[in-house]
Amino acid sequence: MATITKRKNQTAKDRSRTDAATALRRLVIPRPDILHTYLEYKQINQYLQYLEQRYPHFVHVHILGHTHEKREIRGLEINWMNSENVELSPQIREHLPRLFEIGPNGRFTVPVIHVGEHCRKTVFIEAGTHAREWISISTALNCIYQLTERYTRNIEVLRKLRFIIVPLVNPDGYEYSRTKNPKWRKNRRPHKSTKFVGTDCNRNYDIFWNSGPSKINRNTYKGESPFSEPETRAMRCILDRMSSNLLFFLSLHSYGQSIMYPWGYCRDNPIYWRELSSLASSGKSAIKSYNGREYRTGSISCLTKRTIAGSVVDYVYGVLKVPMALVMELPSRELGFQPPVEMISQIGHESWYGIREMCKRSFDLRHQIVREKEPPLPWPARNESSNEGVAIVNTSTPTEETNAAGGDFAKTTTKKKRSKRTFRSQHENIVRLQKSLKAREAQDLPEGIQALQPGLFPRQMEPHYPPIKRSGLSRDGQGGGDGVILTSRGKSTISSPVSLVLL
Repeated sequence: MATITKRKNQTAKDRSRTDAATALRRLVIPRPDILHTYLEYKQINQYLQYLEQRYPHFVHVHILGHTHEKREIRGLEINWMNSENVELSPQIREHLPRLFEIGPNGRFTVPVIHVGEHCRKTVFIEAGTHAREWISISTALNCIYQLTERYTRNIEVLRKLRFIIVPLVNPDGYEYSRTKNPKWRKNRRPHKSTKFVGTDCNRNYDIFWNSGPSKINRNTYKGESPFSEPETRAMRCILDRMSSNLLFFLSLHSYGQSIMYPWGYCRDNPIYWRELSSLASSGKSAIKSYNGREYRTGSISCLTKRTIAGSVVDYVYGVLKVPMALVMELPSRELGFQPPVEMISQIGHESWYGIREMCKRSFDLRHQIVREKEPPLPWPARNESSNEGVAIVNTSTPTEETNAAGGDFAKTTTKKKRSKRTFRSQHENIVRLQKSLKAREAQDLPEGIQALQPGLFPRQMEPHYPPIKRSGLSRDGQGGGDGVILTSRGKSTISSPVSLVLL
């Protein structure tokens, strides 16, 4: 009764202020717990909206596209250096670009394209391409958390770089993995006239796509054509648009505990492999100094021991010519694709230390890598383009496939036998090597040194020692002999003083 009386006594202006404050409180979005649990698709979008509402002056959500089941693929832009950031001085804001632009359709916003000498300063991070790799999604959300809610600790990086993070590329497959099949890897678009569902989105990009596996029932099925999937088309649109601004591209997967650089589709190294190796090593060192975890570094085809065609990292680095692109495989085989919830925060924090260091290193390397005048891309080898997952070393016993780029722990299969052509080429190489060895002239060796026989290690050969000349009596009693009394077999006797030296 007192509340009603108080309401009547308020003026119209006071009531309008109260109603506006109540409406504002209703718009407040609750914050999901991203550090200690695996979020649902709706909760991930809720967290992105929460950040956009809390930090509107430097955070913005972009809708990149829609999946087969009509879910939105969202990316979060974190751009500290923009004209709408009220925490910057008016003099600085005056010369900065806007936070976002209205897209051509007028419905969605798109990131601003920067021009000029300092245009390459955008870091692009994507995760959740493979549905079962839940920890990659949580790690991407942790990166967002560090750059927004903990932005004061990372202000140095924010002043230098702009970030676009897509925490969940494959929401259909992720929800299916969460609710029905935790081992599900592909997306959820069904294939016409078949009972099979899904395509591996990390095999669907247009870079030597024909070299990928074509069996529709495989976990690594490449799709009917390049960019046949709505998820990869959405990624292509944003990546193609931002290609001139991208400095560093990072793809998060699990669970190989490695940081890898191109190429995946062939066994050649890119021209700037040394710079890429330095970039990967900086992240490896930062994580090791944080908690001692040891990452491996190297090219994708080298560490995975097989070639992978149509991956997003090869597409970004090879087709779009982005200066730096890496794959980060989170830990570890013992923890699996979905580590216990107690490990989410630890893996996320340690990964951020490595990712932040790689971002800083990429900014330092930006002037050392010039991609515009590179020669054409190397072609995949003929015997590598037929079947993905075939091991390099021949073995007669069936074994499981090892880890592959992007968390490619495919289902257990037996390794296929090599073709006769492979054996013939190996035999020809061996014969050619033998002929070259026979044609080589014998080298002059010092006295007492034997040439190493084929198939023997030095310690397997009988020791041969040169005669030791000593002063003393010879067998005839005259001076100048070697002083060694030989037996009938030509060996020194036990009583010989020289025998102790020769042992």
